Amino acid sequence: MSSDHERPEALTAGGLRWRLQRMGQGPHLLLLHGTGSSLQSWRACLPGLAAHFSVLIPDLPGHGGTAAFADRQASLPRMAAAVGDLLAALDWQPALVAGHSAGAAVMVQMRLDGGLPQARGLLAVNGALQPLPGLIGLVAPAVARLASRSAWLPAWVSRHAVQPRALKNLIASTGSRLDDAGVQHYRELLEQPAHVSGVLDMLAGWQLADLQARLPQLRLAPDAQLWLAAGLADRTVAPVQALELARWLPGASFHPLPGLGHLAHEEAPEVVNGLLRRLWEQTGGGAGFTTTSRS
Repeated sequence: MSSDHERPEALTAGGLRWRLQRMGQGPHLLLLHGTGSSLQSWRACLPGLAAHFSVLIPDLPGHGGTAAFADRQASLPRMAAAVGDLLAALDWQPALVAGHSAGAAVMVQMRLDGGLPQARGLLAVNGALQPLPGLIGLVAPAVARLASRSAWLPAWVSRHAVQPRALKNLIASTGSRLDDAGVQHYRELLEQPAHVSGVLDMLAGWQLADLQARLPQLRLAPDAQLWLAAGLADRTVAPVQALELARWLPGASFHPLPGLGHLAHEEAPEVVNGLLRRLWEQTGGGAGFTTTSRS
């Protein structure tokens, strides 16, 4: 995978038709987007990263141009396994991984399940690694399950969510401010009922309690690190979650991003790119991550 691929390409792996983008030369870097987004959320980061790394960015199942699971059961372990199938089909393993929001959960789930054997640096950008607090954490998956079964709701959401005021409010609710290209990216996604259905499938099957219970099993080798970057203006995932996790998880460290919201990598790609370069410098040549067995 040494050649550059300026445009997204298609590939079948693990029974799914994937859309992915590959670009650059150097150590292998895997980028994972969050719920409701696509590989294009990393577009502003890509030129700077491709100067240092061989970058792979897939659309997650049911998102953007990647097909949804046929039975629409999009649990976190299954999503992680699907990305593992893609890497196996490409015969490509990353030395460095960055995941945004739910993409960070996919990243950590993969490592806990024995994937990413060569990764010695993990970066969670506003990682959604813990269940939503209180009643909303109990209600949201149930509501998503009901919505995902609707034959008409995804089309209704597509029609209404792309209205200028609704889209503006949706992006503002993340605590981030995007340029016109960033807003257009989400408008184009929300115009696709299939994408909306995939998002609902993911939300319906998203159970983070199991991942949270397994986090203590994640052990980092001395020369490997997990960086938890949190936008201090994030209104989607509370930054304090990353701070608290860094305090008790050995080998993890907290990296605040002042003034940035949930979509930090889209607001300030140079900041996130700088984190990735520094993480690589500090973990270059390491033996990787290991996990303890389940007790």
